[in-house]
Amino acid sequence: MVNFELLELLKTITCSQETLDVARFSQNSFTRNREMSFQNALSFMLDMRKTTLQTRLNLYFEHVKGSGPISQQAFSKLRMNFDHSPFETMVRELVKKEYSGQYELPLWNGHHVFAIDGSYLQLPRVDTLRDEYGVRGGTCPSAGISVLYDVLHGWALDPIITKANMNERVECEKHIEFLSRKLAHITKNSIILLDRGYPSLDLLKKLQDSGLKFLVRCNSQFVSEIKTAPKGDSIVTLKNDISARIIKFELPSGEIETLATNLFELHESLFPELYVLRWGIESAYFRLKRELCVEKFSGKTSNSIRQDFWASMVLLNSVAVFQKQADEVVQERQKTKSVKHVSRARTSGLIVTLRDRFIFAALCGNPMFTPQEMERVIKIMAREVSPIRPNRSFPRHFKPNLNVNHNLKSHL
Repeated sequence: MVNFELLELLKTITCSQETLDVARFSQNSFTRNREMSFQNALSFMLDMRKTTLQTRLNLYFEHVKGSGPISQQAFSKLRMNFDHSPFETMVRELVKKEYSGQYELPLWNGHHVFAIDGSYLQLPRVDTLRDEYGVRGGTCPSAGISVLYDVLHGWALDPIITKANMNERVECEKHIEFLSRKLAHITKNSIILLDRGYPSLDLLKKLQDSGLKFLVRCNSQFVSEIKTAPKGDSIVTLKNDISARIIKFELPSGEIETLATNLFELHESLFPELYVLRWGIESAYFRLKRELCVEKFSGKTSNSIRQDFWASMVLLNSVAVFQKQADEVVQERQKTKSVKHVSRARTSGLIVTLRDRFIFAALCGNPMFTPQEMERVIKIMAREVSPIRPNRSFPRHFKPNLNVNHNLKSHL
């Protein structure tokens, strides 16, 4: 979809009476005229700025209401009247529309390529969150998250937030069920990429029975059939009648990489290239944490954590829409130049442009955002570029980010 369609869908959900009816905890909530309505609150929470909450409220009322702002304490009380469902609905409806078949989406050898992986969010240090979500590697409350992610398109299809002690395989099965149930029309044309923490005989059986193709990185000791498989390309039969193709090859480090798949028709040389695409989900988590600053929560309650998480997922997919259009401008400009690497719009710069001058005003109905202004903003996003270098990889760092300042946006 293009940016106008994105914003129109978000505004439609924001202004829907059904959205309010589902989200509010009491039928008496938002029945009187207030300084900030339910619709205004949703639009405000999709603001990408990461300053203090009161500063954001000041800017909101200056640009939209033309009056003095409410306090952050008043906003905290207001948001306690509804749940996270408006933002989850936005994610679900955006995905439903984008993958409806009406748009041409990027494919790899005729396949959609999805990766599933888990990560963790550091939560504000309060006892209620520690009791609900648990801790990981210390005393700081943490939440587990898992995402079904389109590595070719930059979209989060099925985000999950859960407890710190999450079982990644259990969450993976939920993603498989989502894909099979909600996007059944693309299931048989999809490949799932999984890292070596995921493989189990039950999970491989579920993938096979769902009609999905898979490529998983395996520990060489996973099962005896894989352990004894020769270097190169071979086919083995695992328990539960799982027929798998095993690809073993040597990495530059000298380590033997072991991949298992049910893609029997592809040439052996294509599998390293395919598995490298899994790096896209690592980049997505970096973007979510470092550029969209999901861990700088605007509240310290479980409800506000879920609201902020799902709002961040709306923004992650919104960034993908604008990224695609800005990249098209970059590619058109490069047609007349001799360049060593193909470039794309730098995502961090694109996010800054969206944060400072676009989504907030557009969602709040600013009339200045005409098609001409939209085009101008896209061109601004396309000015700052970065080269696309193939086969890049970096180690993941699982240590908690001790520099996260939850007081930057948080309030009681």
